[in-house]
Amino acid sequence: MAEKRRPSVLVIAYACSPQMGSEHGAGWGVVTALMEFAAVTVLTGSRHIDEIRDWEKRNPESKATFVEVPDRILGPRVRWHRVPEFLHYLTWLRRAGKKARHLIVDGHYDVAFHATFSAFWLPTPAVNLGLPSVWGPVGGAVTTPKPLLKLLGFAGIVQEVLDYASVRLMAALPSPRRTALAATERILQNEDTRAMLPPAARGRTRIVNHALFSVIPQFPAEPDGGYVLWVSPMESRKGPQLALEALSRTGDHVHLKMVGDGPQRKRLERAATDMGIAERVTFTGLVPRDEAVRLMRGASTVLFTGLREEGGLALAEAMYAARRVIVLDHGGAGAIARSATDPSRVALIAPDDVGTTASRLAEAIEDHLAATPVSDKPLLDRAGAVTELAAAVEAARHS
Repeated sequence: MAEKRRPSVLVIAYACSPQMGSEHGAGWGVVTALMEFAAVTVLTGSRHIDEIRDWEKRNPESKATFVEVPDRILGPRVRWHRVPEFLHYLTWLRRAGKKARHLIVDGHYDVAFHATFSAFWLPTPAVNLGLPSVWGPVGGAVTTPKPLLKLLGFAGIVQEVLDYASVRLMAALPSPRRTALAATERILQNEDTRAMLPPAARGRTRIVNHALFSVIPQFPAEPDGGYVLWVSPMESRKGPQLALEALSRTGDHVHLKMVGDGPQRKRLERAATDMGIAERVTFTGLVPRDEAVRLMRGASTVLFTGLREEGGLALAEAMYAARRVIVLDHGGAGAIARSATDPSRVALIAPDDVGTTASRLAEAIEDHLAATPVSDKPLLDRAGAVTELAAAVEAARHS
């Protein structure tokens, strides 16, 4: 019997890096998942093309071809806020669409797949190429829970309002609506996003968070180190202050390691001193990814307090590596945590006012530290996520 032909997929993945986290790492995870069952041609930007070329040299037999669509404007001057960043991105998308049409003339593709910077308020040329299309995983709808807005501080609240206004303005344009309606198959990050789609586009959707496609370094199991770990950029929207509030409500035996750096770090160090918990907090600063994964494997539990998370790559990495996790049940982080293969090792904490939420987190910390040793088997099923991705491609292909 002849072997079934692998589908040929043309992928638009502006943010795609084998070495980074966040959206770029998520893009890489989706692309490598597609490689498992399809031949892929990936249109990507210039920012990480050198890393990708190095990866290609090390993996000459991969089922992927990466095509650079150059950026005309690079650098932090277009990344200070999502409005200039995404206006720049829209100009890149136009060039990517032109390149895609040229590739289609010269070769055969079964499906067009828009994989990164997929937001319900942004368009994609993938739905205008004359091919069946897969759009996603799509996000962009999560906002900070109102009772926890005060944790953002004045500047953070201003940023939240600006983000909300700019997203709603973009979503009101005709092109995002056309994208949502025209996509053959839609993969969504979370239920928040489904609610923001036009009613006619809410069918043929799947909830598969992009963080589920993460691939982490493999390390042997570590002895239980008896500490709580927090890993994230130290920005107000990641909720580091909430982690300290929770620690202050636990016993003196609880030690918290905070991995990361950012604009909030000095303020957090001062807050730990003012709260009388400085001796129970270690600020490690930035560490290499391998070291972060090793710390996850040695933690009694890993704490996630993101206030506005579409996904959460660090959370997914912890669920692939750690014994237990404690997660603020909101947005994409809640969606990821509810995908756990062993729910008994996951504490989902409903957001409430700061004091109540911190107390719930503290109770979960104490429970996890007191629990007997547990299996170190992964808490997520990447193979299941890849199967769902393949099903979306096949459904589009045969639509």
